[in-house]
Amino acid sequence: MSTDQTWTIDSISHALPHPELRATFMRDVSFTDVRRLPEICDRWVRFIKAFEAERPRIEHIQALLSENGRLPDTYTTGLIEISPDELRTHTGPGRRGAA
Repeated sequence: MSTDQTWTIDSISHALPHPELRATFMRDVSFTDVRRLPEICDRWVRFIKAFEAERPRIEHIQALLSENGRLPDTYTTGLIEISPDELRTHTGPGRRGAA
């Protein structure tokens, strides 16, 4: 999909790579003050463009995983950045994912 296209609510929704993302997007646009819709839509279009820009790297990593059964030692995340403080906040005692 071309990321230089004219975007609509429908085209943004269809460009999102996962059903949960589409549902989150639809909640965002459905329950947001209409004056904030351009801001919300711009944020989602930026996400789609970033995702599409990362697609070749993701496909390369998937191929390496299929070949070797593990991620390469040089693997780093690009699309989702989580700071150590955010990680501690979301995995502290009483949180899902805590040991």
